[in-house]
Amino acid sequence: MADTDAFGLYSTNMGTQPYGLGIARANSPGTYAYSVIGDGQRPVTYVSWFDAARFSNWLHNGQPNTGSQTAGTTEQGAYALNGATSGVGFTKGVGSQYWIPSESEWYKAAYYQPAAAGGDADGYWLYPMQTNSVPYSDQPAGATPDNTRVGNFYADDGLANGYDDGYAVYTGGNALTPVGVYTSSDSYYGTFDQGGNVWEWNDAIISSSRGLRGGSWFSFEDSLPASGRGSVDPADEDV
Repeated sequence: MADTDAFGLYSTNMGTQPYGLGIARANSPGTYAYSVIGDGQRPVTYVSWFDAARFSNWLHNGQPNTGSQTAGTTEQGAYALNGATSGVGFTKGVGSQYWIPSESEWYKAAYYQPAAAGGDADGYWLYPMQTNSVPYSDQPAGATPDNTRVGNFYADDGLANGYDDGYAVYTGGNALTPVGVYTSSDSYYGTFDQGGNVWEWNDAIISSSRGLRGGSWFSFEDSLPASGRGSVDPADEDV
């Protein structure tokens, strides 16, 4: 399947756009080969909802890397896609082992912390870094006052203070940060980068679109909080 890329899982932007380099592809249809660019610790970009659903199916079906693989490897499993590349009429099947999180699942992983365990009074933080305060935009282990509540997003307070001075890490090269580098900015459940870095799909159906949450390296702070809900066409691929 991968050597022909019948369903367009690969976007050439994955190997050409300097701010989101992640996967290179060589050869021609029928003999495609892929390689990781860099250390493989940064998120994959230019992924549509359908790409994510097919990846979920591949995981559900045991992650086959060699041997005989049929269309069912990516087209059946968590989602019955059967060649579809558009539309929103696809839901997670009963017995799924892997799936794109529902909006509620994503939301709880990002913002929840029970008050009895040190969380906010209502059990939910405003930002996915266990805080109600606006986080800083800065590189990991950067110049922020206490190096907490930091993320890879865009902010510019107009001050020469070493943080909140624009893009957190982008200087003309890769704009993405490896998972876990913001060591003190995880959620209560230990997830990282649910605020900033790259937008993340969820399974919400919003009109003819699918849900997005979390903002990205080029997003402003207002995309990060619990109210920052977005959606796009499920066939869209973007960084």
